[in-house]
Amino acid sequence: MLAIVAIGSAVVTLSLRESPQTRLQSEAERLIAVLEAARANARASNTALRWHADDKGFQVQTLAATGQTQQTMTWYHAGTQATPSDVLISPEPVQARISVTLRLGNEARLSVGTDGAAAFKVLP
Repeated sequence: MLAIVAIGSAVVTLSLRESPQTRLQSEAERLIAVLEAARANARASNTALRWHADDKGFQVQTLAATGQTQQTMTWYHAGTQATPSDVLISPEPVQARISVTLRLGNEARLSVGTDGAAAFKVLP
């Protein structure tokens, strides 16, 4: 009986695939956490940081002459793209408005950002 329930659960789980919008939502939530941590780090160290994205993932780097990479992460879902691919994170308490649009192929699109004073969030 337990084996039947386990097999049934596995079949249901495999049949419920994530939609592209759900996949982007998970990318956005992680990106918000990374950008908030980078903003806090920039303020604590009084050093501007650069967030840079490419087809494989993204990095947070210092803007000093060495350009040291502080964090490198790959996208959860292959095919995720970010526009713009470079964002300056200032150590100032109030920054410029920042918006990053995430795309997963032509299927889904989602933007995260901040007005410069508030926390990063998914934008309407």
